[in-house]
Amino acid sequence: MPSTIYKGDLAEVAFGHETGIVLSDGAFGGLNINASANVTGNDSTVLTFSGVALNTNGSHSSYGTMFFEAQELKYPKGLLAGSLMRVVGGGAFTADDYRKGMVYTIVANEGSTITVTPAMKSTNSGAVNSTTGDEFIIDSLGTPTIDVGMEYKSSAEASDERVLTDQFVGLAATIGLPETTVEVFRSHVVGVGRDVVVQEPQHLKNEGGSLETMMHSARWLYYALGNEAISNVAPVGYSVVDSGTNTSPIAMGDTYVSFLRVDANGTVTGSFPAIGDYITITDTAAVKTPYSQEKTPLIQWTGTQTQFHTSNRSEIRRVIATDSTNTFNRIYVDDPFNFDHEAGMAVNNITMADNSATGSPNFDVASATYGNIENRQGRALWSMWHQPSFSIETSIRTRDVGSYSGEQGSNAPGSASDSKQLTRVYKGCKVKDWTLSADADAEVKMEVNFDALMCYTDTGRLEATNPGDRYTAHRMFENIANSPAARKNAGIAPNTEKPFFFYNGTITCFGSNIAQVTKFTLSGNNNIQNYLTVRGNPLAEPRNTTSGHVHEGSSLEQIPFAGSRNPTLIAEGAVEYECDMEIIPTDPLLWHEFRTNRQKGYDDPITLHLVKNGAGSAREELYLIVDDYIIKEAPLPIPEDKSPIKSELKIMPKHIKVIAFDTLLHC
Repeated sequence: MPSTIYKGDLAEVAFGHETGIVLSDGAFGGLNINASANVTGNDSTVLTFSGVALNTNGSHSSYGTMFFEAQELKYPKGLLAGSLMRVVGGGAFTADDYRKGMVYTIVANEGSTITVTPAMKSTNSGAVNSTTGDEFIIDSLGTPTIDVGMEYKSSAEASDERVLTDQFVGLAATIGLPETTVEVFRSHVVGVGRDVVVQEPQHLKNEGGSLETMMHSARWLYYALGNEAISNVAPVGYSVVDSGTNTSPIAMGDTYVSFLRVDANGTVTGSFPAIGDYITITDTAAVKTPYSQEKTPLIQWTGTQTQFHTSNRSEIRRVIATDSTNTFNRIYVDDPFNFDHEAGMAVNNITMADNSATGSPNFDVASATYGNIENRQGRALWSMWHQPSFSIETSIRTRDVGSYSGEQGSNAPGSASDSKQLTRVYKGCKVKDWTLSADADAEVKMEVNFDALMCYTDTGRLEATNPGDRYTAHRMFENIANSPAARKNAGIAPNTEKPFFFYNGTITCFGSNIAQVTKFTLSGNNNIQNYLTVRGNPLAEPRNTTSGHVHEGSSLEQIPFAGSRNPTLIAEGAVEYECDMEIIPTDPLLWHEFRTNRQKGYDDPITLHLVKNGAGSAREELYLIVDDYIIKEAPLPIPEDKSPIKSELKIMPKHIKVIAFDTLLHC
């Protein structure tokens, strides 16, 4: 008999990047955005989309497979609530230009409309249609990456809504979700007895998220640190999108690559990638990383160095949409770019495959080269001024079936086989603090703690007619990583799911290998702060108002109060690192290094090198580098049981750098 309770083995967790949405007048074959006239007492504006072309044009397939289906933005109903929107007013919306200080909050989205507050200034005299130069930018923070494969319907039962929270969280031993808590205002009133008289809900918080994984890749170090550059921009089998002839400049934080117009249809020197492919930006210009000790010349990481002062700026991103209409020639990507790139950068294309063809990374299983990574990607990670945000998707059910939609008629809500699925997406997450640790003869573990700005909940089951799961929950091995190529896309390529083990590692300190390390712990604290801001929600709460319905009176808001009672900003603070090592000393060098209190620099790094087992020479490996530090404590206690003397070193690093080689394309 099917279970009637929620159980851990039927729960799913996935995650993904957050990427802003750029809606430009004329994009996708003629997009036009109409802003409604201001209504007295309703401090909001409704933006309505129209004009999107649906025909084939040039090398671009149907525009309906991109950001829009007909005129409907391919984004789950209500999931944009709480996101911030800025306007580049190059046409009819000059009064709303963000450079004049204007920022708007989205309070609702559904199909072909988005509602923002406060009311837009350009609409003071009536409705306004966008013209050339107008651009509406939905910020990346709190905006899970759009999935252009989704389908919106007014009926929940027929909808197939989702975002790109389709990534494997890792070999998670434990997961704690940032569950919602409510601050309740309570007050007694003079002369009205001893009980509480006034009691009202106040702000909502989603705090306390945690994730402990047996570390099989450097993925979470990207979210812990913040910057990523790559080295393998042209793997075997790749194809060229543009040699650099037509590539426009890319600004840090951009979510697309633009190309110059070279003919009426808009072309590049090669060919546009498909959705789901990856593109690389080849940029050899140096960008500085944190360091203290100068060298002449400064050492630049290009893929082979294990210590560096600067890095190249090359990046890799997944393609989420393309647009080669008569006005625009763009490739939209998953995750904003970390660096500025000048015009003329080469753009290459990697297509995921079941083998090493088309530039796809691949785990070699041949006896003589087992574990060798073909098209191995190299990446350098370090901290700078920001961290990327991410979204966590979680779904629970009482039966081992997927989301209910029109094709799953036997699992309808309320039926005997109903799985009672509950799907939530925590958006606006950033890593607060993290710890990487290992004991001798054990797997390397990484724990991250994070908060979320707000929580989306699928409310399709509460609708009065044709209820169902609007949002199609991701299930890792049912509808995400269900083929070798799909597993690569999800970040768990076949045969790479084994964790790093400490016994396959080496540690170098003070210019020499230290073989007698029994424990190693490195931690970082980003001092993340969430901020509540004043931003009301002028809209009436949508509810199921059907008299006598089983869910009559239930709120249909996916994000309560459109996020107006949640924090709206999440910002990094001062970064602090600590490193602890337990070693069995065999040389007085350790004590001499400690007692002189010298700051150790580039010439005397602490380097943890981890590599996975195998017969090949280019296996998965990771370097964790500390090249500016001071030893704070180095005790040498004499044990009572006559056992070896152990020293528990406490080390204070100034910054951390990571080099990783693996099958991941972008973390």
